[in-house]
Amino acid sequence: MRLLLILCASALLGAVSLFAAEHKIKPGDDPQAVMDAAAPGDKLTFLPGLHQHGLKKHRSILYVDKSVEIELMAGATLKLADNFCHKEGVGEITTDQDSGKKIDDLEIGGAYDMKKGKVDGSELFGSTVYTVIVTGGKNGAPDTIAWGDGKLFDTPHKGIPITGDWQELSHGVKIRFANKTGHGARSLWFVSYDAPEAYGIRIGHGRQAEPISGVRITGKGTIDLNASHNDQPSGLVKNINACVLIHGRVRNVLVEGITMTDTMRAVMMYGEHTGKFLPGGKVGPGESFDAENITVQFTRTINPNGSGTLLGHPSFRGRLRNVRCNYNYFETKLTAIEPNFNLDGYEVIGNHIKSDGEAIHCWRHSENGVIADNLRLGDVTFKKVISVNAPAGWEPPMPPVMKNNRNALGDRAQGPQTSLEPKPFGRRLLVSDYVGNKVAIVAADGRVEWSTPAEKPQDSWLLPNGNVLFSHVKGAKEVKPDHSVAWEFVADAKTEIQGCQPLPDGRVLVVECGPGRLLEIGRDGKIAKEIKVPLTPTIRTHEQMRGCRKTADGRYLVSAKGDRAVLELSADGKLLRTQPVNGDVHDVRELANGNWLVALGEGDGIVEYDKSGKAVWNIGRNEVTDNHLYLASSVERLANGNTIVMNWLGHGHLGATAQIFELDAQKKPVRQFTDHRQFTSINHIQVLE
Repeated sequence: MRLLLILCASALLGAVSLFAAEHKIKPGDDPQAVMDAAAPGDKLTFLPGLHQHGLKKHRSILYVDKSVEIELMAGATLKLADNFCHKEGVGEITTDQDSGKKIDDLEIGGAYDMKKGKVDGSELFGSTVYTVIVTGGKNGAPDTIAWGDGKLFDTPHKGIPITGDWQELSHGVKIRFANKTGHGARSLWFVSYDAPEAYGIRIGHGRQAEPISGVRITGKGTIDLNASHNDQPSGLVKNINACVLIHGRVRNVLVEGITMTDTMRAVMMYGEHTGKFLPGGKVGPGESFDAENITVQFTRTINPNGSGTLLGHPSFRGRLRNVRCNYNYFETKLTAIEPNFNLDGYEVIGNHIKSDGEAIHCWRHSENGVIADNLRLGDVTFKKVISVNAPAGWEPPMPPVMKNNRNALGDRAQGPQTSLEPKPFGRRLLVSDYVGNKVAIVAADGRVEWSTPAEKPQDSWLLPNGNVLFSHVKGAKEVKPDHSVAWEFVADAKTEIQGCQPLPDGRVLVVECGPGRLLEIGRDGKIAKEIKVPLTPTIRTHEQMRGCRKTADGRYLVSAKGDRAVLELSADGKLLRTQPVNGDVHDVRELANGNWLVALGEGDGIVEYDKSGKAVWNIGRNEVTDNHLYLASSVERLANGNTIVMNWLGHGHLGATAQIFELDAQKKPVRQFTDHRQFTSINHIQVLE
């Protein structure tokens, strides 16, 4: 099967966002007016606070028609006004939910009674939806129907002959069929009486002639569609609500980091087509307005009454190409991720999903997909992670590549997830468990031989005297096997200690964030030597540095996490070399040949650089079979040429996969360590054999 390689978001959208001007939007400002006045390439920043508005252009709070960056700062909420959307008395027929009708001739009429109360049920969202199904008709007799106005497919009124004239249903609604006979059995229509659609941020109206390209929606803020205080469309109509809609000729879009809540769907994306819609998803001659190169990553959908992300739509039928929906968190009542119609080339990777409905549902025709490393959470009924099917008469999806998609509690056949049982690594290890707040020695067979409490430990070392040296967020400590403290350094309260290393002269190298220093601490606990590291001054304390090493000849190698670089300093602190990297570097090791082996955090995995700065070897984030590399926190090259990688599983990935794995020179797994019962998120080890 052809697999479409999808470029990463940084390649599509530029590694650095360069904008011509920044427009800061305060609560109370009109964001659409700011958008209309902005030039392509500008940035719109929503400042902290509540930005509550009604709908404006194309039924959105903010309509985007140019290349801009939109940042929702932490604490900023873009929210639909209360009671803005109301139920209307005009019905909408949905006719494309079945296999294709012999005759599609249903009309609606009458005057819907607006006083009818809201109806609960899947896909109703408080709307009134009539289900009408053809149930019979033989030997020239009129066809018969069954209908109902409650939950979907609930049709208590049965065996009603089609008269060819207006026929009363309920609440003032009437229907009429142009033909009394000839309808295929099980022909299905839905008729919805509901509210019109609403969108938070909308990119494109569907049939824009020129493409809209290069839109970025980022930040730590929230888009709230306020469904709790507005009437909603039904889930069966063509246009439904979403926090973000990407529609028509739109390219190169990034949605990253934001939270979406209280909506029907979080993100929707699809093309548009002008041709006549034909049964089963086909379309007649016309112009296609296609969307492509769209990434949704590291977002949160908190939507206990709705759905998550929709990729493609059967009621629009333009094409959607090259889509990534990766590393997001979902809490939904209905389907969390839905690769749907006319989707070509997509990734659904590394998502954590808590849903009362489907986790991932490939529904109708899509092709060239990869679905991997997704974890279903909070489900005690052992539901599967992925469904792949289509309604009768529609072309089914091309089966995607599916790998390592798991229900966290296992499956009904095998019971609880057996991978949560400790798997012996086959090597004795000293382990730092950052989230588990401990340092431990683990035997080759997986037994914990010894452990000691440690607050957010980083580096740990077994010393020749049998003591264990480790750094923790408030200092560094050497602990004896009997748990007594042999040596300790207590850091200033305003700093963080993010690494340590025992030195041959008995001193301890300490990585101090805040002042941005490397400190050599003597056995008396006092600073014997200080190296000021040339870091960017604006980088906050926690982001400055991670594992740093002093070489045998006295140089210092610095993991400058926030600067996204490895720095080489002389013995007196002079900057000798800067190696830019694609990631928040966590560890660097100098190999015997002088190359640097670097762990790139949540960046590009593991990379080995030669002395000229050229990358000569790497381990990509998705390159290890059944082990997505979430955050490469440390790396070690063994004497036999194998490489050991620490896969830190914080930031929403606890329990997702192996914590440590060893690879041979061809990057094939040799062994892995997976003990989620005793260890939470391992970030550093020392191989003890």
